[in-house]
Parts: sequence; structure tokens; C-alpha cells
Amino acid sequence: MQRKSILKDTIQLTVVQFFLEWVSLLLNVWLTHRIGSATVGIVALTGSFFQLAAVAANGNGFLCTSRFVSEELGKPNGNPNRVLGYAIGFCLLLGIPVSALIFCSAEPLSLRFLKSADLAAAVRIFTLILPLGGVCSCLKGYLNAVCRVADPAICDIVECLSRCGVLMLLLQLQSVHTNASVCMAMAYSTGCSTILGFFCLLWFCWRSRLPRTGTCSLSFGRYIHAAIPVLFGGCLTAALSSTNDALIPVTLRQAGNSTELALSQFGTFEAIVIPVLFFPSTILCALSGILITEAARATAANNQAHLQRLTKAVIQKTLQLSIFIATGLLLYGNLIGTLLDGGALAGHLIRLLAPVVPFIYLEIVLEALLKGMGQQSFSSLNYLAEYTIRIAIVLVCIPKFGFYGIVLSYYASNVCGNCFRLWKTCKTARIRFSFWSDVGFPLFAAALAFQVPLCGLRLLHGMQFVWICLLPAILIDYALLKSYGKIAAIPLLSKKQHVCSSA
Repeated sequence: MQRKSILKDTIQLTVVQFFLEWVSLLLNVWLTHRIGSATVGIVALTGSFFQLAAVAANGNGFLCTSRFVSEELGKPNGNPNRVLGYAIGFCLLLGIPVSALIFCSAEPLSLRFLKSADLAAAVRIFTLILPLGGVCSCLKGYLNAVCRVADPAICDIVECLSRCGVLMLLLQLQSVHTNASVCMAMAYSTGCSTILGFFCLLWFCWRSRLPRTGTCSLSFGRYIHAAIPVLFGGCLTAALSSTNDALIPVTLRQAGNSTELALSQFGTFEAIVIPVLFFPSTILCALSGILITEAARATAANNQAHLQRLTKAVIQKTLQLSIFIATGLLLYGNLIGTLLDGGALAGHLIRLLAPVVPFIYLEIVLEALLKGMGQQSFSSLNYLAEYTIRIAIVLVCIPKFGFYGIVLSYYASNVCGNCFRLWKTCKTARIRFSFWSDVGFPLFAAALAFQVPLCGLRLLHGMQFVWICLLPAILIDYALLKSYGKIAAIPLLSKKQHVCSSA
């Protein structure tokens, strides 16, 4: 994929992701008003359980299909269509038994993990769509690998709007909102959006199918052998994430809070704080799917030079963006929390967690690069270590310090985990990491650029003028980084000219 094509696809996906994130954020705010933050906390726990079940049922279909189809495209006379067939077959081989097992064990599972047997009906409805959801993941991975990223993006919009529309309609029709009725509405809306998305994806894949009929480099057995580490990594991550989410309300109660208050605080954290921290990362989430494909092709073709350029550029741009965003959240976290009706707690947590944003954003792109370079085993072990640290701190610190224990767990796990990811990525791609160029100067540029909105706030005496002053801050930050990039390249250019003249 050429640089212009990568830029075009990234811009398209970024626009779509921004739209989807805005819809999700507005839906969270609406849900908090409609059903209360405590019920939102229950919905978040249920969604975490559903995510674990989906990963176990689809075998991490998107990542497997995207990576292995990309590797097949990087080989001469390959057959990517056969790889897609293997992916769907493996997905159904996993999805049907897992769905049947969860369906039969819905009541004890909901009682064990969701602390309520009333949610068993919602769990059963959700299990019926797991196999179809897995097939959708494989089709999206295939379209991503063949560089038709706009097609799955359109399907994401269709799924998101249909899911939100059905959910809001069902909640409007309910006279009384209970945990069971809300989760049932969520299951119905997810089912409708999955069915609609499946037919859209089927049409796009039929239209975009490749005419290659060469010999496939993989057999079905070899595909399963290669996909198992990816499946294990996805299940491990989802299981640890679900465990961490389930422990937060429990440990908040141990800190002296009531069950209602603990779920309310957890709902505010999941519905307001986390979306705000991740919302600016939509461009990186859009880029991550393309990075897996690009890194896998470069690795399969043994194109080390392209891999080095790609890795270096992605790390630099990610740090520049994330440091600027972290500075803004640190300064205006309270204002953002108030605007989204999260109260003082949301604003305070946004400011406290702002410095860890660069590490969170790095994880998005580093994981994509590592998986594209075939480092799935390291990724799984690193996730295990990261969540072990996070869960240990949750168990020890939240009962003593309340919500500050969550902040500490995010700092410790993200800093440790992403420092190891950065080391492994640089080592695998064989590049050097410069602290001043990649971290120091972007930090200086962001601090200098945000003096404009701060001065404007003092002069104009109104928080509404902050948004007007943000545009000059963005332009100043961009100009400083661009100028520094040109200045830093001068010694390299002079050195190259000296070597050429000597030769």
C-alpha cells in the first residue's frame, strides 16, 4: 500500500470513527439521564461479559483474517479467498459449541459473573448471535486486508445507528427500567444491528472478491495452528479486562461505599471518563487496522526498510498527538466533565488520568505493529503481566483509597506494559528511540502552544472562549513540530552530502 493510500484510508476511517465515538458518547450521556448511572454500571459489566464471550466464540476473527490474508497477499501467486474460507470455518467451529455451552449455562453464568439470575434471558439472546457476529468479524478482516477499508466502515455506521436506534426505542417504550429489561433491550439491539451488518458485509465482500486462484500457502490445519495463539491472546485480554471491571464495584463497596453508590461511580467512570480519554484516539484506532496489514505484508516480504520507516513514523506521530491531547485534558478536564454532566468526580478523574494518555495511545499502535510483525506471544505475555499489576493494585488499593486506587492501577499497568511494548517494537523493527525528539520536544511544544488559550481565558473571562482559543494552540503546536522536524533533518542531510562528495 502506497503512502497516499494509507493516508486516504486513515482519513476515511478517522472521520467514521469520530462519528461513531460521538454517537456512543452522546448515547452514554442519554443513558445516564434516562436509566441512571447505577444501571449504566450494570450495563457496562454485562457488556464486558459479552465481549469475553464474543472473543471466545469468534476466535479473534478480525485480527486473524486481516493478518493471514495480508500475509497471503504478500506472497506470489497466493489465494486469499481460501484463507477467508478457513477463517470462517474456524470461527464457526468455535462459535457454535461456545454459543450452545453459554446458552445452556446462562443462569449460573449470569448469577456468577453478573450477580443476578434475572439477566439469564438476555445472555441467552446474546448467545444466539455469537456465530453470526464471528462471521462478520472475518468478513471485516478480509475487506481490511484487501484495502477496502471504506466498506467495513460503512457497515460500522449502519450497525451503530441501528443498535442505538433500536435500544433508544425499546427504552422509550419501557415504563419501568430494571437491570433485566435494560440488558434485554441491549441484547435485542445488538442482534438487530448484527443481522443488518452481516448482509451489508456479504454484499461488499461479494463485490470485492479477488480473482486469485493460486495455491494457498496454508492448509486448514496450519491455519488453526497459527490462529490459536491469536485466539489465546484475545481471550486472555478479554478475560482479564472483564475480571478487572467486575472487581472495581466490589472493591469500591469494601472502601465503605454502598452498592448503589459503587455502581453509580463505576457507571460514571465507564460512561464519561473512559470515553473522554479515548475519544481523541479515534485516528489511531482507525490507523491500527491498516498497520496490522502493512506490518504483516512487510514482514512476509522481508522488507525491513519499509517496516523501519513505518514504525518510526507511527511512534513519533502518536506521541506528538497524545502529548498535546494529554496537556489539554490536564488543563480543561473539569470543564469537560461538567459539560458531559459527569459532575466533579468525572472532571477530577479526567485531570488525574491525563498524564497516562500517551501510554494508552501508544498501546493502540504498538499492539497493531507487534501483531503485524508476528509477535503475538509477546503481546499475550505482556497483557498478562499488565493486567496482573492492574488487578493486584485494584484489590489492594481501592479498598484503602477508593477511586484513587483506580487511578494508581491505570498508571502502574499502562506505564509498565507500554514501556515493554515500546522496547519490543523498537527491537523487532531495529530502530532507535530518541527521548528528546519523540517525547521532550513534543512536550515543550504542547506546553508552549497551550499558553494561548490560557492567556485568552484570563483576558476574556469566560470559559466559552476556551474553544475559540484552541485552534491557535493546535496551529502553534503543529508549526513547532514541523519546524523542529526540518531542523533535525539538516545534520542528516549534510552528512549524506559529505559522504557522496567524498565518494
